[in-house]
Amino acid sequence: MLDKSRVDRELARRLCAAFVSQHMGVSVATQYKKTPEDVGDLWYFLAALADKLARESQNALYRDLGRLATEIIQ
Repeated sequence: MLDKSRVDRELARRLCAAFVSQHMGVSVATQYKKTPEDVGDLWYFLAALADKLARESQNALYRDLGRLATEIIQ
C-alpha cells in the first residue's frame, strides 16, 4: 500500500503540512515550505488511503463511507 511515487509523495507531504499547520496555528503555505519532501510512512499510508477512498467512494452513498473506509484498511 505504500507507494512512494511522485504523486503519493506530494499528497503525503501536503497532508502532513495541513495537519501540522492546524496544530501550530500557521498557514498551510508557510508550513508546506518547512515540510521536508520525504515525510514518514504514516503520511504515505494516509495518502494512499485517502486516494483509494476518494476513487472508490465516487458512486457510494455518504452513509456507506465508514464501511468502505474500514474495508479498505483491512
